[in-house]
Parts: sequence; C-alpha cells; structure tokens
Amino acid sequence: MNRNLCIGMIMAGLILWGCTQEEKQAETPPPATMPTVEQAMDKAKETAGTVSEQVEKTAETVAEKAEQQIATVEKKAAPVVEKVAETAAQVKEAVVKPTTTVESIVIDNKNGQVILPHKKHAEAYGCVVCHGDKKPGPHKLGKDAAHALCQGCHKEKKAGPTGCTQCHQKKAKALEGC
Repeated sequence: MNRNLCIGMIMAGLILWGCTQEEKQAETPPPATMPTVEQAMDKAKETAGTVSEQVEKTAETVAEKAEQQIATVEKKAAPVVEKVAETAAQVKEAVVKPTTTVESIVIDNKNGQVILPHKKHAEAYGCVVCHGDKKPGPHKLGKDAAHALCQGCHKEKKAGPTGCTQCHQKKAKALEGC
C-alpha cells in the first residue's frame, strides 16, 4: 500500500505542478512583437501603396509596348494601304473615264442607220450603263433591247432624240446626233 500511496502522491504533485504552469502561461502577456490594430492598418496601407505603384508601372509599360506595336503595324501596313489606294484610284479612273478611241458607232438596220456618238456617251455615263458587267466591245442589241436602253435613258434624262426619225436616218449619209 505504501507503494500505491507513493504513486498517488507523486501523481498529485505532478498534477498540481502542471496546473500552476498553465496558470503562469495564461497570465503571461502577449509577446511585444504581436502587432496592434493600428500597426496592422499601417502595414496594410503601406502594402496597398506599393501594389498601387506596381500596377501603375505595369500599366505604363503595357501602354508603351502597345504604342510600339501599333507604330510597327502602321509602318508595315503603310505600303499596303498606299497600294490599295493607288489601285482604287486606277479602278475609279478606268470606270469613270473610259479609254475609248471610237468617236461614233454606226448601227445599220432596216429602218435606217443609227449613229451613236460613242465617245460622248462613254465619257458621260461610263461603260457599265450600256455594256453592263460584260467586257466592253461590239455589242449586239435587238430592237426591243436597244429601244429600252436608248429611248428609256433619253426620256429619263430628258435629253437626246426620242422619236423614230431622229435616230433612224434613211438618207445616204446618216446625221450624227443620237
């Protein structure tokens, strides 16, 4: 029994000793290195300022690189844009100012010759009006198509002949003026 009593006493002593250690630890103030709320706020503001500066620097760098890339693209694209503008001007000139050397065209038919002042019409209206999307060249028109094209245009523009004998000339030498 002495042995059990000894063990019990040792255990009780250890328990008491352990409890006093916990109380001492509980009473110990927090270490001086633990930040206060104000210190934490100051640190957060400082960090935010640093991050803000880094964001501004990064934005400036990205903007500079973008400007450099735009300048490079513009520099590379300039010859292409110039060539497109040149080609567009050539196309416009070809459409607006046809290059015809034919002054007049004589169209023979049973009601008398029709003399078409070709160059005058081509310069005023372009090739597409009469020739459509086909390549300009000799053009075969039947009576109905020719009347619709020529008379229709003359009536619409209120210019040029519209009567039969004004275009169809039965004289040996037809007069120009359609």
